[in-house]
Amino acid sequence: MIEQIKIARVWHISNNELKCSNKKVSISTYNNVEIATLKEERNYDVQEFLIKDKNNEYWSLGIAPIRLNLFVGDSNSYLSEKEKIERYRQDITEAYKKIDLKAFWVKKINEGRYFNKCELEYIHRFFPDIYEQARKSRETYIENINRRKEQEKLERERKQKEEVKCTNNIFKRKLRETKYKIFIGETIPIENFEFYKDDKYENGKTVQNNILYLAKYYGIDIPIATQGFINNRLVNYNFKTGLFAYKITDKNKKYSSKMGIYLRDILEKVQEEYREKFKTKGQEKSKVK
Repeated sequence: MIEQIKIARVWHISNNELKCSNKKVSISTYNNVEIATLKEERNYDVQEFLIKDKNNEYWSLGIAPIRLNLFVGDSNSYLSEKEKIERYRQDITEAYKKIDLKAFWVKKINEGRYFNKCELEYIHRFFPDIYEQARKSRETYIENINRRKEQEKLERERKQKEEVKCTNNIFKRKLRETKYKIFIGETIPIENFEFYKDDKYENGKTVQNNILYLAKYYGIDIPIATQGFINNRLVNYNFKTGLFAYKITDKNKKYSSKMGIYLRDILEKVQEEYREKFKTKGQEKSKVK
């Protein structure tokens, strides 16, 4: 097949807007059918087959994809698939010979399908009797899509709120339990707290070592090296006795000798918090009496 290039008026959609401009059109003929595609898309495997109207203008309607690489070039380069390629060429060109655009669009209207802007303009010019139906089909389709998107958005937001509520409820429970265990002198296992800051899903889930969380919560500044030991090697800690277990690595068998200083500060803050809590409850009971 001989491929020719010519400049022609082409109706197409660019940046979601309908445009008609001069374009380079690549044209080949096979089985008495003109195979016209945009030259600028020549390197793609699947391309849009351009429809030529009675005014010799071309339309990229978005409804006629073809495998252009099977129409151009020497089919002998595909010797193992030569019959398959030939059958594809015959099937496609026979289909285009019999194409009935109006019937195709009437079927789309009956099925309530989407019409792009290029299709609508073509229909407006050459099949005005079905234009309003096609336009309404497009509007209804978009309305349904938007409604479904809104429903999906609401459902997604509902699930996100539920995730935040569930995660933060677990976090608050673990935080209370940890503080109470510190107060009564139980050994605290080192684990991560998971929570959403400000109860907002958009902020992303925060994962933080429980001891380091308490230090930050109470405004206790722990050196980076000590934070690293707590975060990576500390296994558990008893705030009452100061006893703890930690992981021994090949590189470092030592533990943080200064850690106890900062963790005692946490203990004092927890005890202070509980004293205030007991004091408040005592005052409330006095008022009731």
